[in-house]
Amino acid sequence: MFVKNRMTRKVVAVNPEVSLYDVLKILEDHNFDGIPVVEAGKVIGVIDEKTIMREFCACCAQQNQEAGIDTDMPIPFASTKVAIEPDKRRIAHFLHRRTVSELLHPDQQVVVINADEPIEQASYLMFRHEVDLLPVVDDADNLVGILTKGDVLRVFDEILGYGPKGGDRIMLAVPDVEGRLADITNLMQISNIKVETIASSQSRFASTNLIILKVEKGKGAEAEQALLENGFKIL
Repeated sequence: MFVKNRMTRKVVAVNPEVSLYDVLKILEDHNFDGIPVVEAGKVIGVIDEKTIMREFCACCAQQNQEAGIDTDMPIPFASTKVAIEPDKRRIAHFLHRRTVSELLHPDQQVVVINADEPIEQASYLMFRHEVDLLPVVDDADNLVGILTKGDVLRVFDEILGYGPKGGDRIMLAVPDVEGRLADITNLMQISNIKVETIASSQSRFASTNLIILKVEKGKGAEAEQALLENGFKIL
């Protein structure tokens, strides 16, 4: 499965001179995780609510320090018993006066992915760079889509078959030897049971693999019986 099969093609992007207020409005109106920043047709960054609020907090801390306010005073943000009223005028002033370009770091690497890359590469990049959103580009580096962490998680949910939709799910522990996956699929074929997905991962024991098998709905019990009769261990 490729990125182009799962990405959102109708992309909303902003230019570097858009105000942070307008960015937050787009994020809120469309329920986006983030927005690509594009200049001259090329992606130069990604802006999200977390980045904006982090910058706002840093700005407030600097202003407090310049005003001589004790910045080390703890504020119980996690407490449900303390109501902290936001200074709406201060927030509005910050959002309207600052632009996206002020939050972009020229030396920061922009993590993008090509539309023809496998979805596993997208998952790796998100994990490696700790990002929730990847701009998708074509061979000319033009923005053609967007891929979110939610898009990737939906793919793995389908593969692992844990959700209520789809077929029956079976988990097996099998020896890490050549041909065991083929043995499972051949057994299902002989038993006239359709395999929807099959996934393999190594367990904490180096000699054992964990297999997640998803078969057609209503055939789970029959598949388990066939596997047990042929010496497979069901978890």
